[in-house]
Amino acid sequence: MQDVQSSKPSSVKLSNFHVVISSLAAIAGVGLAAYQTFAPHGAQTPLSVVVSVDPQKADAVVPNETVAKSDAPKLATQTVNLAEGATFTAALKDGSENRYSFASLFDAQDDTFLAIAPPDTELNILVLFKADKAQQVTALEYQPPAGVDPATMAKSVDVMVLPEGDLEASGRPVMSFDLPQSTEPRTFAIPGGESGKGLWLHVVGAPGAAKSYVGDFKILSEQVAP
Repeated sequence: MQDVQSSKPSSVKLSNFHVVISSLAAIAGVGLAAYQTFAPHGAQTPLSVVVSVDPQKADAVVPNETVAKSDAPKLATQTVNLAEGATFTAALKDGSENRYSFASLFDAQDDTFLAIAPPDTELNILVLFKADKAQQVTALEYQPPAGVDPATMAKSVDVMVLPEGDLEASGRPVMSFDLPQSTEPRTFAIPGGESGKGLWLHVVGAPGAAKSYVGDFKILSEQVAP
């Protein structure tokens, strides 16, 4: 087992502002601002097309004619880990990318984990998918760290899928999940399969613990098999 947390030098200072997160909405706002800072510019807002069908025509059948019904063939699917080939950095300008190896949270290795050390009590991580390509995120899988006291395990994670272009006024939903306080892995479904070019993750450490330990995440997308 390997603790990949790096120590924070006493000379390290936060950047020229302090962020106080008093509510989930405030957290989301900070994450959005950080995404717009790091995300590539010039992305075009995808075109949304809505097709309207006349329900009377849709339900119509030809009189005196038997219509044979058949089950539509099922498409073969595969689950892809979008964390493979992604890039990882701090979602806030707090220098935490110099104190922690964020990539270790997504390396799919059971024997590595990350320790959140004081004065930090949480992590804000920006994940940008490979090739700057929008992907559909269907689930987040979490493997807790092995061999540590459950009382020192990270408590929860907030997740937001970052859109391809500029954020709309309504923003994006923030999903909150309680992380398991055991060695059992847990898979959290992303309702509706949100699409975007990356994720913002806000991991909350164990209150009162000298260090909080975070296991391994997989960002899953169920796609049609080639």
